[in-house]
Amino acid sequence: MLAFLDLMQPSLPACAASLYAEGVRSLRVVPVFLGAGGHLKEDLPKIAAAIRAERADLEIAIEAPIGERPQVIAAIARAIARR
Repeated sequence: MLAFLDLMQPSLPACAASLYAEGVRSLRVVPVFLGAGGHLKEDLPKIAAAIRAERADLEIAIEAPIGERPQVIAAIARAIARR
C-alpha cells in the first residue's frame, strides 16, 4: 500500500489503520526517497511512534530509503553514463 508523509493522501497513519483493521500486525515501511533527510530522520520516526502508541501489537519496520540501495545507486549511475 502506498502512503505519504506530508500533504498528500493517504497518510501513513490512515494506511496503518486500514491495514490493522484488515488484520495486519506487521508493516514494512520502504521510504521512496533518494536519501535520509529531515522527513526520514525526524518526521517518520514520530509518525511511527504515534502509530505504535495506538496499536501496541503492530510491528513497524522502517527500512533505509530506496535511493540508498545499491541496486538503485547502480541504476542511477547507468542512466547517467548513457548520456
